[in-house]
Amino acid sequence: MSFCFRLTLHHRTPGLFHFDTETTAIEIGNGQELLLSARNASTLSEATSFHFEGGGFPDKVTAREAGEKLRIRLRVLNAMLGLGITVPLQDSITIVVASAIKDEILEKHNVVVLDTTEGLSVFPDDGRHCESVLSMRLNVYPSDPIYIFNALTKIWNLNIVLDQRTEDALHILNLAETETSPRAKFLITYLALETLIQKESRSEMAINLLENFQQQVCQSNLDKRESDSLVGALANLRERSFSSALTEFLNRIETFKELKGRPIRKFFSECISTRNSIAHNAVIDPKINLDDLSGGIKEFMLCLIWTFNQIPSVTFDVPASSILIPEGGLTIRVV
Repeated sequence: MSFCFRLTLHHRTPGLFHFDTETTAIEIGNGQELLLSARNASTLSEATSFHFEGGGFPDKVTAREAGEKLRIRLRVLNAMLGLGITVPLQDSITIVVASAIKDEILEKHNVVVLDTTEGLSVFPDDGRHCESVLSMRLNVYPSDPIYIFNALTKIWNLNIVLDQRTEDALHILNLAETETSPRAKFLITYLALETLIQKESRSEMAINLLENFQQQVCQSNLDKRESDSLVGALANLRERSFSSALTEFLNRIETFKELKGRPIRKFFSECISTRNSIAHNAVIDPKINLDDLSGGIKEFMLCLIWTFNQIPSVTFDVPASSILIPEGGLTIRVV
C-alpha cells in the first residue's frame, strides 16, 4: 500500500491560482508531481481555499516528510514573493464526520470519508479516501455603518499630536490589524508595545562591571571575531531587558489593575512567556489564546498612547455586526 499527503492553504481573495479548472498538476522535478485542488469553489480561479496533494510514497513517515518539505517551502516562497497565502503551522481536525455516516458511505460506495483536516494530513493513496469539506461564504458588515462617521466627528476637534515613539507604535499596531495569522499578529502587536516601553540604563555599578568584562575579553586569547562578538553582546546589556522594563513600568501603574479578566501583571507575564516560547521555537500551550493576548496588548497600548500624548478621553458606540449568507454561500464538497 502506498500513501499520499495533503496540505491545505488559503488566500484572502480569489484569483491567485488563475486556472479555470478544479485541479491542476505541477511537475516539481525528479518525477515528483503535485496536484493543486480548489476546496471551496468549482475552479481554482474562484477559490480561496486550496490543497496540494502528493502521492506514491511507500509509508506514512515518508509521505509526512514530503508534506513538511512542501509546507516550509511554501512559507519561504510566501515571504520571498509576497504571495499573501496562509499556510497552517499546526494540524487540526476542523470537521468530524459521524461514524454512522462514514459506515453508510463505505458500505454503499466503497469510499472512506476522512474528517476534514486543516494543515497536513496523510492517508492511503488508493483513490478511495476523500474529505467532506464544508464551505461557507458570509457577508459580514456593520449593522449601522454611520458609527464610523460618528467616531470621526468625536475625535475631529481633539488635539492629537503624536511623538515619534507613539507614531511608530501606532504604525506597527495598524500593520498587526491586517494580519490574519494569530501567531504573527501577536508578535507584531508585542513589537509595537516594545516601542512604547523605554528601557532604562543599568546602575553605574553594573555598567562598570560590564566594562571590566569587556576588557577581560579584549585581553583574552580569543580570535578577533569571537572577541568582537562578545564585546558587542556585553555592550547591549547596558540597558535593562524589555521584560524587566515592562515589569517595572507595570509596578508604577496604579489605575490599570486588570486586563482581559485577570490581573495586569499576570496577563503580561503570559504575554512575555508566550513571546519567548515562539522566539525559541518551543511548543505553545494549546490553551493560550493568541487573539486574546493581542487584543489585551492593543487595549493597553491605546491607553498609553492617549496618556503619553495627553489626548482627552473619548468613547465610541460600536454596533453589532450583521451577517448574511448569500445564495449558494453554504456548500459541501467532496475532495
